[in-house]
Amino acid sequence: MNEHFIITLDRGHLRIYSETREPGQATPKLEIVEAMDFPQGRSPYTDNASDQAGRFPGSKGRPGGMSIDERLPMKREEERRITTLIASELDTFLQNRPQASWDLAASPSLFNAVIDELSPETRRRLKRALPKDLVNQNTEEVRAHFATAGR
Repeated sequence: MNEHFIITLDRGHLRIYSETREPGQATPKLEIVEAMDFPQGRSPYTDNASDQAGRFPGSKGRPGGMSIDERLPMKREEERRITTLIASELDTFLQNRPQASWDLAASPSLFNAVIDELSPETRRRLKRALPKDLVNQNTEEVRAHFATAGR
């Protein structure tokens, strides 16, 4: 029997569940086989003690910060890196299980970006995909969402 996994993710968390069905059991059982938490508020790719050259001083003696024009490209780059990191983790996990199929629930803001970053082989084995943030739901609620999504 082929393995089947259900994967839930958002910017801060990745949960991979193994779906198993015991003989005579009507509904599959989910068990977490891998979980990752990513740092919130600070990317592992940026250094908060970065160079302050070219920054304008703040008003009334307060330290200056980055202008909005400087922050937006950095934010986009951080988003791209997070997406690439998550897709890489999924590719690695699923490449080690070449016969496994899988389902995905990802927060809507990451949904398409992560799928686009996956290898073609990993994407091919994707059975169901939901643009929903289910990463903080309990195992039974995750199972129920995919049960209603059908195959």
